[in-house]
Amino acid sequence: MKFEFKSLSVYEEERMPNYVANGRLPYVIADFDSMDAAIEYVAAHKGFLTTADGSRAFEVRNIQRVD
Repeated sequence: MKFEFKSLSVYEEERMPNYVANGRLPYVIADFDSMDAAIEYVAAHKGFLTTADGSRAFEVRNIQRVD
């Protein structure tokens, strides 16, 4: 299963649609066996995730399954 990890919570995305203007929010899409496995991975990394190229790390505030 694929999961998308974002730096904004769902509430923040809904309430502040223009929060970053035209900028891009950091996110990572990764494969895990289950939502629990994705949560455990983030917890083991102190709540942070890095982008594939290692150029950015961000605190994960939202994990969502994507198809």
